[in-house]
Amino acid sequence: MSTAQATAFDALRTPNFARLWAAQVISSFGDKITFFALAYVSWQVTQSALVTTIAFATSIFPHAIFGFFAGAVADAVGHRRAMVACDLVRAALIGSIPILLAVDAPLPSIYVLVFIAAMCAAVFNPARLAVVPDLVPPSQLGASNSMVNASDRTVEIGGSVIAGLIVAALGAFAFYADAATFVLSAILLLRIDRREAPPRGVSWRRLWRDAIDGVRWIARHPVLRDNTIVSLIAQLSIPVLNGLTPVLIFREYGLGPEQLGIAEAALAAGAVGTGLLLPVVFGRRPKGNYVLAGFAAWGVALIGIGLAPSFAFALALFVVAGITNVLFFVSNVTISQQVTPSEMRARVFGARGALLNLTWLPIVLGVGALADATSAGVLIALAGALSVATALVGAFLPSVRDVA
Repeated sequence: MSTAQATAFDALRTPNFARLWAAQVISSFGDKITFFALAYVSWQVTQSALVTTIAFATSIFPHAIFGFFAGAVADAVGHRRAMVACDLVRAALIGSIPILLAVDAPLPSIYVLVFIAAMCAAVFNPARLAVVPDLVPPSQLGASNSMVNASDRTVEIGGSVIAGLIVAALGAFAFYADAATFVLSAILLLRIDRREAPPRGVSWRRLWRDAIDGVRWIARHPVLRDNTIVSLIAQLSIPVLNGLTPVLIFREYGLGPEQLGIAEAALAAGAVGTGLLLPVVFGRRPKGNYVLAGFAAWGVALIGIGLAPSFAFALALFVVAGITNVLFFVSNVTISQQVTPSEMRARVFGARGALLNLTWLPIVLGVGALADATSAGVLIALAGALSVATALVGAFLPSVRDVA
């Protein structure tokens, strides 16, 4: 069966992949709760757009700084071992947040826990992407990536709405639900029947060398290099939307966490159908075409969200944004997996993730400060225009456009 014929559901017939998929469905459900709770608590305490976006930056800063080494850690320890350890540590950290809030601990102490949890996520994410090709046949790789993406978004639909309601009704106790999902995820990952090589010794010298190897592989491989450059620029709009959506909802529409949950659910809803259908069209055109089309359409959707005259109109465009996000995300992941050797995948994904988050950090902090003085909607629209312009430039690069 060719990748073009494989459906997203075919991958679930492989038991090991099914366990990985189930683990991520469970943990993804809780992730939104932490994001909503942290953003809402930050806004309630400070009423500052800058501080609210700092809450978002706290979760991505470790990916930017530690991400270069995180993939090397996953390669050295073993992909499944790394994921299990990260889940258990995150469960303990997130479960501690309500306790700190109950004793009136200062807000920065909460950010510290989220920061450390994000360091674990920086290791977990490249490990997850690296292990998928070892759990499914090559013909189902694109379908498997689509299934993971679609199911994550499906959970976000219910999870976003429920998270908004939980945060509004229960406040800090909502963090306990997220902690429980990490425990369940770790249990499922332990059941994956995959023989891993014994863990290698981890030292700063070796991690530094392995991290540099990941960056060098990207720099020397024409497809990865050019794709990474175009993707870094086109995706600068993502932190703008993520960081300013709470401000847009809370301040400019005068709404609450329930509506934030609905907006996030709308974004996820658009991703679900596309994620399930994308494997059907994979192979009909080069994957590079889907990357560029996704970036261009994503940018147009953000322009619409930023300039939307009402919350209802913006919701429809959040659905469109979800659709377009899948086009470039799944295509990019599949391209990277196909051109990278198994033993280097986590390092390459870690390096790409770190580069992505390094470019995001100043954007998040900058738009947060700007949003205290100007419209969040205008800033989102400008970010969308940048994505459109980058996609147009990428269309003239064969190493990006024509990748099969």
